[in-house]
Amino acid sequence: MASRTGSSGPLVALVVFVVLAVLSMVATIYFYSEMNTAVDAMNIAKAKLKEVITEEQAQGSRVQAFQSGATQNNQTLVQHIVERQEAIATLVVGDPNADLDQLRAALALSSEQTVTQALESLRRDLASAQSKVQDQIKRSAQITAQAEATTADAAAKSLAADERVAQLTATLAPYRASSERALGEIGELKNELIQARDQARDEFANQLAEEKGKQAVLVATTQNLIERVNVLQKQLEQFRIKPRDPALLVDGRIVDLGVSDNQVYISLGSKNHVRPGMTFEVYPDSSAIMYDAKTDRQSPGKASIEIIKVGDTTSTARVTRSKRGSSVSRGDVLANAIYSPDYQYKFLVHGKFDVDTDGKVTDGEANYIRGKIQEWGGTIIDGDTLTPDVDFVVIGTVPPRRMAQPLGEDSAAYSAYLAEKRAYDAYEELAAAAKAAQVPVLNWNRFQILTGAAER
Repeated sequence: MASRTGSSGPLVALVVFVVLAVLSMVATIYFYSEMNTAVDAMNIAKAKLKEVITEEQAQGSRVQAFQSGATQNNQTLVQHIVERQEAIATLVVGDPNADLDQLRAALALSSEQTVTQALESLRRDLASAQSKVQDQIKRSAQITAQAEATTADAAAKSLAADERVAQLTATLAPYRASSERALGEIGELKNELIQARDQARDEFANQLAEEKGKQAVLVATTQNLIERVNVLQKQLEQFRIKPRDPALLVDGRIVDLGVSDNQVYISLGSKNHVRPGMTFEVYPDSSAIMYDAKTDRQSPGKASIEIIKVGDTTSTARVTRSKRGSSVSRGDVLANAIYSPDYQYKFLVHGKFDVDTDGKVTDGEANYIRGKIQEWGGTIIDGDTLTPDVDFVVIGTVPPRRMAQPLGEDSAAYSAYLAEKRAYDAYEELAAAAKAAQVPVLNWNRFQILTGAAER
């Protein structure tokens, strides 16, 4: 027994050693594995910490100050910083979650401007505004003092004015009765004026009725005159120049051309009552003397001539106007509506004319035409009535015609209306009578052209 015990002891010890070695190895492996896990965790923690703060930053005085404050408040550093940021955002805009851009926008700061700079600028503006306010206060005090002085002065003047009004009232009292009498007289005068106006209106109405009666008489007279003209028409045919037969307007011809281009010789002389200064219109033949009733225009000739020297049977003339592309030739005919070699035409000139083309019609320009007719051998018939011996009617510009009779009490406007109506009616009646009697009617355009006196 003793021998078996002594031989198994080393084996047991060996087994125990092996077991212990295995356990030690397992423990070593376990602890090494745990150490590696801890190291990895530490490395991860360090990496995450670097994302928050580096070791150099952690050693900075500013971070140390934050850390001290966090330690005193039993907080973490991040918690302490976050709370301070929220406190600042709440103080500035009242929102703890506001970021830096929101804070700048709330404070109206530029990207490079600090709060201190903004406050300093506001202080300067505030100081300037306070200075202006003080100036305005001083100015307001001055104005207030002036207003008080003005008010006092106005009160004194108002009192004086009241006293003056009282004096004037007392002074005017005796005249009040006279004023009332004057108002009564004015009322009576107004009534008299109204009666005079009504009387004038009645007189104008009577005058208008009288004018209408005269018109009726004139129309009847015109009808009788037309009948007389028809009776005497055949007797006048040998003398009258009818507008439908232009050949009868021919007074003479071009018989020769002078040495110079603007000199011609005509077939009329002193025996034909031609005198220096007379003018003629030159046409190639009688058919060219035409009148367009649609446009009321006379066709001009190829040239105009003026007599400068008179012989017995011929005369010398100069060309005063010539149509471009046309020249005076032998055999061209001459026309002048006023002149006739063997007859003295009678003219009735009616209305107002614009001879100088200034846009104004006058009686004086009508007298100019009458003078020209007499100068060239024609006879003027006095008055505005067409008689059987009239050869031509020279008629002026159509008078204006006011279509509506003026209303109201303006006697001057009513008189102007009557005058315009009379002038227009006389113009129309004379034109109609001349047409019915087949008497040629010349307006200023036809008169100029048919006498060779058109503008040169």
